[in-house]
Amino acid sequence: MTFQPQRCPNRACASYPLGSPFQYRRNGSFVRKCDGRTVPRFVCVMCGRRFSSQTFRVDYRLRHPNLQRLLLGHFVSKVTLRQSSRILGVTRKTVELRLRRFGEHFQRLQGARLEGRTIAGEFLLDEAETFESDRRLKPVTVPVLIERGSRFIVHVEAAPLPARGQLSEARQRRKLETESEEGVRRSGSRNAVKACCERLRAHRPPGASVLLGTDRKETYPRIFKEVFTGMKVFHSRTSSRARRDRANPLFAINHTLAMLRDGLSRLVRRTWAHAKRRARLAQHLWIYVGWRNFIRGVTNRRRHETPAMAIGIEERPWTQTGILGWSAEFPELLKAQ
Repeated sequence: MTFQPQRCPNRACASYPLGSPFQYRRNGSFVRKCDGRTVPRFVCVMCGRRFSSQTFRVDYRLRHPNLQRLLLGHFVSKVTLRQSSRILGVTRKTVELRLRRFGEHFQRLQGARLEGRTIAGEFLLDEAETFESDRRLKPVTVPVLIERGSRFIVHVEAAPLPARGQLSEARQRRKLETESEEGVRRSGSRNAVKACCERLRAHRPPGASVLLGTDRKETYPRIFKEVFTGMKVFHSRTSSRARRDRANPLFAINHTLAMLRDGLSRLVRRTWAHAKRRARLAQHLWIYVGWRNFIRGVTNRRRHETPAMAIGIEERPWTQTGILGWSAEFPELLKAQ
């Protein structure tokens, strides 16, 4: 089918919002040297911006298009950025650029596929703990909210935690130096958990009840009461010391966090692969969320059914090629493939 743009890709143009009046002219085409594709060109009549169909794709201005699918597999298979660059024969900067772009793409993709939809079920929330740069001075919390039956990851965040206590003299000096440069490190756990809950509320019908399962962390009931005002909340609490087998009510979220640690190199314990910056950890998390929700099966026994299918927002799985096609900045182009 001939590509027809639905809006101008220039955010400053009045034709950028979807549904706005938009007129364009065709402006020839060109052949991409990296893959041989013929790409049509266009001109926006309103702002004069020249663009092509490639402007609307995830790999816009990226060379080596064959890397996209390979790197997606690496990002969710516990392969570090440096190791990916060694295996594929590219620079680490090339790999990092795709990490940033894929992370933003998958976060937008999730928002686009959930837009205007409601999700039902029993939801589980827990926090994994990791760190950035220094295990004692810069711990990080990663709250994850899922739907229990489908294992669909509704939302994920990465937030700072205060430095640990009982530091050695050397670490204490380093802590004071860090605080003089970056300020006192305070806990962002409450705001991160609140963001997860607000995302869930946005996709629940007005006045509907909410079933939530967590451990016995004291801050959770107050957060739920604040976020789900006017909604009936059924909150079940399970001790984090309870045996983590299939009989545990939190088994689904415990298993999800275990898979996160097994799939993301930055979350593997006691390795050199830990996150250096929290922002990159967040982007890496969203890549995993997109892969887990839209490509991978719920379990090995349900390998043909993705969490997005199980929760009712998709009819079939996405392929790796399809999900890395059109940019989620332009959701009107997105189609499950």
